Amino acid sequence: MSQVAITKVNGAGNKTLPVFEEIAKRIEAVQSRAFDLFEKRGRELGHELEDWLKAERELLGSPASELIERNGAYELQVTLPGFESRDIEVTATPNEVIVHAAKEEQNKTQDGTVIWTEFGSNEVYRSFEVPNSVDVDKATANLENGILRINAPEIMKPQETKAAVA
Repeated sequence: MSQVAITKVNGAGNKTLPVFEEIAKRIEAVQSRAFDLFEKRGRELGHELEDWLKAERELLGSPASELIERNGAYELQVTLPGFESRDIEVTATPNEVIVHAAKEEQNKTQDGTVIWTEFGSNEVYRSFEVPNSVDVDKATANLENGILRINAPEIMKPQETKAAVA
């Protein structure tokens, strides 16, 4: 199991980190791709959501994920097969966890002519909102067998703290 570094953002107002700027660019790219799909279909109405979701999958990746609330913490699991911990960037804010994984694959064919390949850049961006604020400073992440596991404890509300002490 290898640790994955987490960028911890303690203020919701701190949206100047590069990951937030990159997500804004990616959303614009998704919007543009969804419009291209709409135009290719002859501007037929009624498929807007389908176009948007297809564009998201193409441009942002869509790994299987699961968010569980257990024992006062959120446990997030994201499938990232083929990625190493050094390829993964996790950003935790009080209200969301952002996962960015990027890797450049190289086809190392010695002889022959490549007719087609799916090797190339492999990139995933996912943002997960959590229902209650998390203690960003206590968030942890690790990667094991292609599964990224993030643990983010909830911030206890004052009335919960009193109940826990009593």
